[in-house]
Amino acid sequence: MLSIMHNKNFQTLIKKHCFEIIKSLMDKKINFSIVCNISCVKFEPQLPDSIRNSFNDLTLFILAGYTFESLELDSNNLYFEAGFGDDNLGSFVTTPLESIVQIILPNDIDNGSDVCLFINIMASFAPEIKSENDGINSSIKAILSNPKNHKFKK
Repeated sequence: MLSIMHNKNFQTLIKKHCFEIIKSLMDKKINFSIVCNISCVKFEPQLPDSIRNSFNDLTLFILAGYTFESLELDSNNLYFEAGFGDDNLGSFVTTPLESIVQIILPNDIDNGSDVCLFINIMASFAPEIKSENDGINSSIKAILSNPKNHKFKK
């Protein structure tokens, strides 16, 4: 299971799936929310530490109203403008598609729970994308760390 999570082709597939869902929602003018790995998100201008430090590792952004109208999407990033803090300090946000953990729709029909359209569990673990060889190398290190397996060393 973990080996597929580090497979570059699988990561590309997940990224493309995320892109297609967001593009469809934007084209249909459907408001949505995203949960992101905040360590990958960029703000221009930078937010004050008092605001930046209030974010959780996984942070929810509600994309509605002016923020939704400001959305831009390319093959690598989702961009939007939003206001933060008590003073509604404006910042242009760049969110790499790989950092999006969930895409969520509000459930307006029965006032029930929101609907999760997309989950990328890989984005919640590490901001960097690891190569396929990283998993193999760590497996080899784990095997060779056992003294009984030193006979397998080259």
